[in-house]
Amino acid sequence: MLTPVVAFYGVTAVACATLHRPAATAFGLFGLASSVLVLYWIARSLDRDADRRVQRWLAAHDAARVDEIASGTGLRPTTVRLSLARLTVSGAVVARAEAAVYRIAG
Repeated sequence: MLTPVVAFYGVTAVACATLHRPAATAFGLFGLASSVLVLYWIARSLDRDADRRVQRWLAAHDAARVDEIASGTGLRPTTVRLSLARLTVSGAVVARAEAAVYRIAG
């Protein structure tokens, strides 16, 4: 996976900075930044996928609780909660706080 690559570039940058090698330090820092950016893009892509799955499921099933959505989408309850938080902030989903039930806005 990408985590060992991130660690490699981080260690390389620190080691080269300690040895006063600016070109190698710059290479390590560039590699580290690039790896972190790729990890960020992957995480955002997974977030968007989870959001779409939750929205599609809610559109087909009216209103539901987190455990029902998780069971229906195959996502973990924590992933569903994070997705619902993003969708609620964006206005795509409305939450009924007293019953912890979510539905599509509109």
